[in-house]
Amino acid sequence: MLAVNRIDRIRVKIERASEHQRQLEAEIRAFLGASPYRVATKTHSASKRLIYYVGSIQQTPVRISSIAGDVLQNLRSALDHLAFELFMVGTRGTAGDGKHVSFPIFDDAKKYSAYAPKKVRGIEPRAIAAIDSTKPYRGGNDVLWQLHRLNNIDKHRFLITVGSAFQSLDLGAHMQRMMYELNPGLANVQVPPLFVRPADRMFPLKVGDELFLDAPDAKPNAKMQFRFEVAFGEKGVIEGDPLVETLQKTIDVVGDLVVSFAHLLQ
Repeated sequence: MLAVNRIDRIRVKIERASEHQRQLEAEIRAFLGASPYRVATKTHSASKRLIYYVGSIQQTPVRISSIAGDVLQNLRSALDHLAFELFMVGTRGTAGDGKHVSFPIFDDAKKYSAYAPKKVRGIEPRAIAAIDSTKPYRGGNDVLWQLHRLNNIDKHRFLITVGSAFQSLDLGAHMQRMMYELNPGLANVQVPPLFVRPADRMFPLKVGDELFLDAPDAKPNAKMQFRFEVAFGEKGVIEGDPLVETLQKTIDVVGDLVVSFAHLLQ
């Protein structure tokens, strides 16, 4: 089999992951478009400053967790398919069914050194060296390690406890209000949206979390916009990272890695 054919077979899994990714993006857009987070205001009793805070939160749909798990499953499978194709090249199909073969990913470099050889037995030494060079363990290649851990979690329960984080707020609307209060003649001056990411993304977002502290005796500004996002929430693995952006990065990393092995699949 030609190398290009082997690569194409593996790419089917990556393409499937990308299809799930597009579905995930649509689901998240629909969820956020339904305004699942209500922002309320209150006045601090001592300072009289106006506080914008999270008034209510709708739970992130389980369907979003499920689709994210499908993305991860196809990417992890793509890596195992790569290892199997390398095994077939290394043994020319004469050394069994390759059931022991998988792309080795471990929790640390020590475990990788101890246990990876069992998973790549039959693969050519130069291909094993190429796998080693990707450092597929925590502290070496955290993207691959997170993929492996999250995929294992998804096999046993609904993944990825996904939650919500504070993405940004529009200071443009706030600045326009301030300009008007300083000089009513500037009422017609339009300040464009200026979305700023907060220093604290407040993951996981909770009812009562304070989003913005306005001036004393300020009046609620109906034009203030707050943006939120769906994020990973697996303790000890990945917490607070945006779901869509993180998965897209993982798709890109796996895709590039597979292509880098093309010359070893002759």
